[in-house]
Amino acid sequence: MNNEKMIDHANGVSTSRKDIKYPFESPIPGVHIYNDVWLDHDKFFNKIETDEYWADPHNFASIPWVREDYLDEETGKKSETCWVEHDMDIENGLGDTLDSYLAHWNVETRSRESFRITKFSGNGDFFGMHSDDGFGTPRTVSMVYYATEDYDGGEIEFIHFGVKIKPKAHQLFLFPSGYSYEHKVAPVTGGREPRITIVSFFNQMTFEERESRRKYIPADGSHYTQQVHFPISQFFNGTDWKS
Repeated sequence: MNNEKMIDHANGVSTSRKDIKYPFESPIPGVHIYNDVWLDHDKFFNKIETDEYWADPHNFASIPWVREDYLDEETGKKSETCWVEHDMDIENGLGDTLDSYLAHWNVETRSRESFRITKFSGNGDFFGMHSDDGFGTPRTVSMVYYATEDYDGGEIEFIHFGVKIKPKAHQLFLFPSGYSYEHKVAPVTGGREPRITIVSFFNQMTFEERESRRKYIPADGSHYTQQVHFPISQFFNGTDWKS
């Protein structure tokens, strides 16, 4: 991190490669929380609720809504999830803020996983303790975008830092994926809306390097780590790419 970025860090801002500064909060070293991100996200969330979206042949690599109910509250998950491989609404809404984080920490990523949209309903949906990075699922930077806030429970807790946060709508969380940042999502116990997030992971490995490890992942979990390989610069300038 050079002197300019050190000054940015002290002032709580990160600068994208478009030279746009984004203010952030940092409750834990390495964790950035950006507020008021992608204020016009309704178009995206409305379209993924339609049959037409999932029937579109351009979305052939995406996976419609499924329930993920497994294990127990300590280490398991209970939610409804879909996977979106590529969507310009997401990329235009989040891309430059994400770029400012990667540039701030001098992280060069070479691939990402599909966008995972998850609904935690108010009947106790949760996500137990986990770190995002692992041998079979190598990840460098974790991204969580929060679309809603009017629910009870659902706090994210970073276990080893003793920090629990109730996210707000339009917040973007970015943080290292490693074991020190193990976290969990408290059960959602009620409220007027589900806890809805978009999650993805950005990696310093190429798709091919990551695939060499996939043989160690059980076949019934292969959908869980759907990945996309792309030149990182194309994620931020709006040009199209192919997986």
